[in-house]
Amino acid sequence: MRDQTERWLDILLAPERDGLSVAEVCRRHGVSRKTFYAYRARYRAEGPPGLVRRSRRPKSSPARTAREVEALIVQIRDAHPRWGARRIHNEMLRRGLRTVPAVSTVHAVLRRSGRLPEAVPD
Repeated sequence: MRDQTERWLDILLAPERDGLSVAEVCRRHGVSRKTFYAYRARYRAEGPPGLVRRSRRPKSSPARTAREVEALIVQIRDAHPRWGARRIHNEMLRRGLRTVPAVSTVHAVLRRSGRLPEAVPD
């Protein structure tokens, strides 16, 4: 992490230190001007800690299946180990649930929870 901070400090200080344009500094270091200005804004606002690489992972996944629905899918599968995603999906429809995920989503939940057997290679 320290190397990353030092690299960005070098890039951000280069225009004033070396008398180069921002475009030339970006070209020499292989970064876009948009990225340069984003890091410069972070540096001005936070100082050196603002130069540390940040995660690009979203803070939330609003479209993700609700935990209660995933738990119900797993519960149905545990009660009926031979049922697949389509049968579980149909069972959820039969029960009259308000929101029933797609068959592919049920399959993904079963895979994530380890409820599906490993695929046999050809």
